[in-house]
Amino acid sequence: MMQFIQEIISRFGGRYFGSEQEKQAQQYTAEVMRKYCDKVDIEEFQSPLEAHFHSLKIFCITFVMVLILFQVNPLLAGIVGIANAVLFIGHFVTYRHWLDFLYPNQPSWNVIGTIEPEKEVKHSILVAGHIDSVKEFKWWYRLKQTGAVLSVLSGILIALLGLYTLGGIFIRAEWYAYGWWLFAVATPVLIVFYDMHGDKVVDGASDNLTGVAMAVEMAKVFSAQKLQHTRLRVISFGSEEAALRGATAYARKYKQQLLQEKAVLLNLDTIKDVEHLTIGTSEVNTLCFFDKQLIDLMEQSFQATGVACKKLPLGVGASDASAFHINGLPCLSLIGMDSQQLDPAYHTRLDTIDCINPEAMEAMKKVLVHFIERWDKK
Repeated sequence: MMQFIQEIISRFGGRYFGSEQEKQAQQYTAEVMRKYCDKVDIEEFQSPLEAHFHSLKIFCITFVMVLILFQVNPLLAGIVGIANAVLFIGHFVTYRHWLDFLYPNQPSWNVIGTIEPEKEVKHSILVAGHIDSVKEFKWWYRLKQTGAVLSVLSGILIALLGLYTLGGIFIRAEWYAYGWWLFAVATPVLIVFYDMHGDKVVDGASDNLTGVAMAVEMAKVFSAQKLQHTRLRVISFGSEEAALRGATAYARKYKQQLLQEKAVLLNLDTIKDVEHLTIGTSEVNTLCFFDKQLIDLMEQSFQATGVACKKLPLGVGASDASAFHINGLPCLSLIGMDSQQLDPAYHTRLDTIDCINPEAMEAMKKVLVHFIERWDKK
């Protein structure tokens, strides 16, 4: 698995979503999968890849406009302010893609490998990660945890200004106007949103070549020891960092087929620290709460293999599991990094192969094999 990760980085470097590097990395991944899978497909999809992060500039500019407008026309400021807050939460925070229509489509690619069982298919398991990586979150690299806190604060400011200006339509008391100064003084914080990214595309070794490597490893394992009743699909999603675009495209295209197959997605993301292997109970940003029975079954596989794990709601951001959940498909999110505070490697130049503990990968492999074999026998 570590060799696969190093090979991707050596050959293609950072893989910005929709880039030639992402495409070539997917083609290489498909070549590797063909050694083990009965069938491998590279599927191109079209999506407005820049809509998620570019929208932050719109929300920040509108924030400043609303502040100015509040001094001139509180009614109009309240209308624009609450609209900005609602669109920010709907489009950016919860990944519902409300502003996609403002941006042109771009191509990206998913790779799907399939291994058929020896007997009648009764259900399917999808094991997936994503191949793409981001342009560095430069304030997170420069300011570490403080940069992450300022990012959260920026989002809170946009939401609160909407509520404040809406209240200004009805509350005309002199004391209420003093609140405007709090927002004005805090406005420079929004620079971490407006100018979030540096020029460097990070290696994305842990986030998320670990997930793709794990998917390929499951193909290797179960090509040798065939499952009896479970169709195994191993997937390398594209453009996850662009707001779950590859998983969303796949889930929408195959939703009915996946429901008929009784399919479940096991999504792996950032498997780097053995002490932080975690079953996500939910993904807070996207308002997705994962199935308790699936969580319990996965926890039992951790216990049976002697691997320690946490069960936690996952806070900032989202994984491809959310794309499946939003589209009504069973799924589970598994991570291997500290979700309680900012990992210094997360979305920064420090996300190199050196930050991955191979023991975390081996432990997660052991758990997945146990879960899939047990699922096949149920």
